[in-house]
Amino acid sequence: MNGIDMTHIELRDAGLRATGFCSFGGGCHNEVPSGRKNGEAYLLLLALKGRGELRMDAESFVVLSGYYYLVPPEYGCKLALSTEGRALGVRFELCDVGLERIVRAMPWTGACGSAAVSDIEYWLQAGGLPGDTDDPLASYRMDAAVKTVLLTLARLGTGRKPLTHEVRSEQALSGGGPFPMADYIRNHYAAKVTLDDMAKRFGFHPHYIIRMFNRRLGMSPIQYLQEVRLLKAMELLETTSMTVTEISESVGWTTSYFSRLFHERKGESPSQFRKKKIKSAVSAMKHF
Repeated sequence: MNGIDMTHIELRDAGLRATGFCSFGGGCHNEVPSGRKNGEAYLLLLALKGRGELRMDAESFVVLSGYYYLVPPEYGCKLALSTEGRALGVRFELCDVGLERIVRAMPWTGACGSAAVSDIEYWLQAGGLPGDTDDPLASYRMDAAVKTVLLTLARLGTGRKPLTHEVRSEQALSGGGPFPMADYIRNHYAAKVTLDDMAKRFGFHPHYIIRMFNRRLGMSPIQYLQEVRLLKAMELLETTSMTVTEISESVGWTTSYFSRLFHERKGESPSQFRKKKIKSAVSAMKHF
């Protein structure tokens, strides 16, 4: 029996084509190739470890391990990871109307669950790199892997569970994807946000709110508020000429608390962080 000449047979998936696969290590703070580069490709990111921030144009998302982030083709994005952070990314094009409808209906971000994370990581890595000259089937395996990942995430977002009171409550708050209580903190990070205020606003006991945050985000509401404030402060240090005092007040902290926390978390003062970023930007400009 003659062997099959793979160069003359089109095996690529008719509904989805993977166009790029990448891995992001700790300390990453740069533009991520996305759909804006070619006008067609989606970008799927899976956070495996650590924390960080993903900016989609004017929107900002806290990156947490065990969560996925879906960037539509019309958005540019920038990813920043903590020193211990790790994430996988894959770009893909959709050629099937039904599949695109499913992907468009998915939340931009959501929890994967530990079992799903392992499966997704396996499929993304097992798919291989498109264009791998050592494996003529690499591109085809990657198409299949990405489709498997997307359908897994879509199923997680719409999967039905026994309607216990706790599950009904969580579904009412999250809609299977977004997390309104976390949204509330992100929108009011500069104010004095308390558990009692959130309990009155959302109609749940403070202890239940803490349990939901730990389950969804792996941290308490207060820790999440601190994370959001710190990320916003870092953004202001990097992109504005505001003083450290002005930045502290704008995110709801005193200057002394902000300086002490920043040094504990980043190993340097806010001013040192700003100088390092300015020096890095100047150095990058010299290469143009």
